[in-house]
Amino acid sequence: MRNDTFYRLGNFIYTFRWLILLFYLILTACCIPLLPKVMSQFTSTGFIDPASESAMTDQLLNKKIGYRDNQFIILYESPNLVFKDSLFSQEIKASLSNLKKLPLSIEIIYPDNHNHQVSHNKHLAFAVVMLKEDGELSENVLRLIKKTIKKPEHLSMLIGGKPIFLEETKKQTQQDLIKAELIASPIAIVTLLVVFGTVVSAFIPMILDGICAIFILSLLFLFGQFFLLSIFTLNIALLLGLCLSLDYALFIMNRFRDELNDGYSIKEALSITVATAGKAVFFSGLAVFISLSALLMFPINILFSVGTGGIIAVAMAVIVSIGLLPAILAIMNTKINFLSIPLLFNKQHHKNFYWQSIITIVIKFPWISFISILAVLLILGYPFLSVQLGLSDYKILPKNLESRQVFDHIKIDFNENLLSPIDITVESKTPILSYQNIAALYRYTEKLKNNPDIDRVQSITTIDPKITKLQYQKMYTHFKNDLNPSLKQFLKLTTNNNLTIITLFSKNPDDFQKNKQLIQSIRNQKNISHLLCKVSGASANMLDVFHTISLVFHYALTWIIILTYVILLVLLRSLLLPIKAILMTILSLFASYGVLVFIIQEGHFSHLLHFQPQGMIDISLLIIIFCALFGFSMDYEVFLLSRIKEEYEKTRNTVKSIQHGIVHSSRIITSAAIIVIFICFSFISANVLLVKAFGLGISVAIFVDAFLIRTILVPATMVLLGKWNWYLPKWIEKILPDVFFNLEGKKY
Repeated sequence: MRNDTFYRLGNFIYTFRWLILLFYLILTACCIPLLPKVMSQFTSTGFIDPASESAMTDQLLNKKIGYRDNQFIILYESPNLVFKDSLFSQEIKASLSNLKKLPLSIEIIYPDNHNHQVSHNKHLAFAVVMLKEDGELSENVLRLIKKTIKKPEHLSMLIGGKPIFLEETKKQTQQDLIKAELIASPIAIVTLLVVFGTVVSAFIPMILDGICAIFILSLLFLFGQFFLLSIFTLNIALLLGLCLSLDYALFIMNRFRDELNDGYSIKEALSITVATAGKAVFFSGLAVFISLSALLMFPINILFSVGTGGIIAVAMAVIVSIGLLPAILAIMNTKINFLSIPLLFNKQHHKNFYWQSIITIVIKFPWISFISILAVLLILGYPFLSVQLGLSDYKILPKNLESRQVFDHIKIDFNENLLSPIDITVESKTPILSYQNIAALYRYTEKLKNNPDIDRVQSITTIDPKITKLQYQKMYTHFKNDLNPSLKQFLKLTTNNNLTIITLFSKNPDDFQKNKQLIQSIRNQKNISHLLCKVSGASANMLDVFHTISLVFHYALTWIIILTYVILLVLLRSLLLPIKAILMTILSLFASYGVLVFIIQEGHFSHLLHFQPQGMIDISLLIIIFCALFGFSMDYEVFLLSRIKEEYEKTRNTVKSIQHGIVHSSRIITSAAIIVIFICFSFISANVLLVKAFGLGISVAIFVDAFLIRTILVPATMVLLGKWNWYLPKWIEKILPDVFFNLEGKKY
């Protein structure tokens, strides 16, 4: 072992422990000033593929026309007045009258009886306030706009729209993070006290967690200077970082205490710890890193963002765990057992008969253990067979928030299809308002009107059904300056020199398959005469995201499985154990997905968890959970199998090695899992549904993985495989680097 790189690293850390501690403290101090600025870097929900037709078309419209990105919906309601009452419309105009005085380019579309901005019962109406600003509005501009909009005397008012939705989502994710920490921290401390039995040992991982969080936040701030990051990155990255940091601290500290109990000196105990548990942490981190790096293959912003945040999180967790933690242990030495709790501390030194009894039963009845746990996992995963995939929308926010209430009112009290329009951008190399182009547009919109799946067509050639094609041609060429103000405004918001927008409203706004067919049929008709058509909007964006994910996912899956297999092959020196590990992880994922469908999609326990059933599962959420859970599962697999492998190299007895690995690893693995489960489960208290669903999916998967798979299914499978666990052809063994050495530099 003395020739091992990690053993020498342990020696180095012991020798320079004070300098290493000082370095980390200085680095932490340098990061702290960045923390208040972190949230400014998260500027989108991220449910888009920037390279898709829909996203690029939206970018084109923002550049050529503007007024697309920042649209406010101001909803007014009166239980007594109806819209035809003059007081109703007067108060709306008075409420928005000061907006035109702001130093901003603003257009306001007021409600009238012809533009679908008045509710079915006439007691509600909404105005649309549009800013030409591109990108996310600053907090100052948002505050100024909300302050400028006056509350009417006789009407109630709600402010919604994309800018408010983003603002409320950002604030809600911050609140959810704080709430989750308040729930999880006490539970983590209590669990650590039970595991280690001393106050000092329990608080060291929590301190490391805090330092790791500071590093993660600071790096996210720096990365945010160069990349557009989703607002969901922060919660998920911190969740991953905190869980991994606690896991790694538990494994390293537990091994260090074991080596001290075996009578080794502080220096030797630290070096052995880094060479064993530290090495396992490195390989585990590498496996998690590879799993999360697969997210970078997806151009979808939320997946790329979470992949970036996850990679930062695992890198910081590993760096803190095998750099700072050993230095602290070297300085603290036996003082890590200071302030011991006698009842708990003394218990640590007795053999764990609980795990011994479990593994004895599993070894005695491997087939029963294998079949029973497999049946449980398949039952848990069964609901996943009826999964409905979709993308998250405004319903991820709780119903009490303003932007959510505005969207709910539009869905219920107005025309539901207003929430998911389909935009067709029509471009020409010649002026779009020429005779020839107006004629082509008129013919095209008439054809669209006859489509049975389209409810309404809105364009510069569908303003009034009584107007003929010739009249439109004359109106936009000879009499353009004589148009009424509302029509001039409509032209300004939809038409540029060489392009215009046609907006469609589907008759089936919630039917993804029918909308998909409609969008594809429009795209298949490449152009209208000499005009080029491109489709965007919420439904087109969903179609593009699904298409991109379907193209990339098999590459990401191949990347994860092959590299994970290679890492485990190098570490465990077995052909079959890595395959077994991958299959076990897939079973864990299947169970997690099944629970998500049962709860989030179908709505079971929704009243207890305080959310609205979605009727679908966000496809990006499944991808994120897949990559994150693959990493977490490999985490526990590496720690368990490396301990079993270590013992097998000494004894060459598979059954005894399994017993030794379970007895010496399961307590610490399940303790780490309990902390991770509670941290993840605390995110179920989140009010943002995507964060809640992620916390639920990971906590279920970790429970299944740690308590069913690692404790029962893995040892049962290994007993059944027998000597095949360690099968490795000689020619492969020769080309693999050695990772296990004894003190004399020979293999165990």
